[in-house]
Amino acid sequence: MTLIAGIDIGGTRTRCALARKDKPHEIYRRISVATPQQGPDAVLDAVEDMIRDKLGVEEPLCAVGCVAPGMTDTQSGVVLEATNLNYWTNIPLVTELETRFQAPAAIENDVNAAVIAETRLSVSTEMSPVVYVTLSTGVAAGIVIDGKILRGANYCSGEIGSIIPSPEYLGQDWQPGGCLEQLAGGVGLAAQWAKIQGAPPNTTSALEVFQAADAGDIEAIALINKATDYLAQAIVALVCILDPAIVILGGSIGLARPRIAERMRQVLAESVPHAPPLLPSYLGEDAPLLGSLILAGSCLGDSFSDPAASSASDSRADISPPL
Repeated sequence: MTLIAGIDIGGTRTRCALARKDKPHEIYRRISVATPQQGPDAVLDAVEDMIRDKLGVEEPLCAVGCVAPGMTDTQSGVVLEATNLNYWTNIPLVTELETRFQAPAAIENDVNAAVIAETRLSVSTEMSPVVYVTLSTGVAAGIVIDGKILRGANYCSGEIGSIIPSPEYLGQDWQPGGCLEQLAGGVGLAAQWAKIQGAPPNTTSALEVFQAADAGDIEAIALINKATDYLAQAIVALVCILDPAIVILGGSIGLARPRIAERMRQVLAESVPHAPPLLPSYLGEDAPLLGSLILAGSCLGDSFSDPAASSASDSRADISPPL
């Protein structure tokens, strides 16, 4: 047995990658499919098909690492809530993976996995805090302080999608996605665009909004500008609270729309005395996937990864390895 598998379950696409157990940070084979919308079993069926059939893994795997959006209890191996996965709730993901693949498994929030990968493969290990912000289907942040993932009392640290960016949005129930996420995340932009266009819900995409803006559509430009300013305000709040050494921007929207990053830098420079560098992810869209492979390596006690990730420790502050 020489192979480990990494799985990145996203709201839009699910990706799987293989690596050798002695090199968990080097992808040598991968595949991606649209995320099934019929629930956890359908997603896991697709994952098993990708790994066993499409990637042709016949030998038993050494370990499996899996990341998903939303609140994740890494100690019990349960996805507590993932609104971007058709509202997954209390899914025993580690048990499901270990049953299907007969190998040790570990799970993590996708943005936490991304910041773990970035801190091991791209930025200086002496930097702290490190903040990774993803702008994609949703909006969230992963935070590393002194080599430890900040999780919070309810595994909700970094869920900045719930930030209320303007007083006009007070007094409303923004569950489950959160106010900022519904105003500036990919799904939220698509929903607002559908309303503007008089189209039925769930019939447009964020890509259509950006394409319209690129073509000069005034309403699309205004929608994106407002969303960008809301995101910039959220970044300022994170920076004021955490004083990070660096802010890393990732996610399909964050990486594809450089004007969003430019606006964030401008607002930071105008608002914060010691603005940190805000840089695009060095690992790109592979950051969560590489994080899932590093997580798989942790199951084997790999020194590059996190031997505590599969332990029974009750600490919610951190299961990541020292940098």
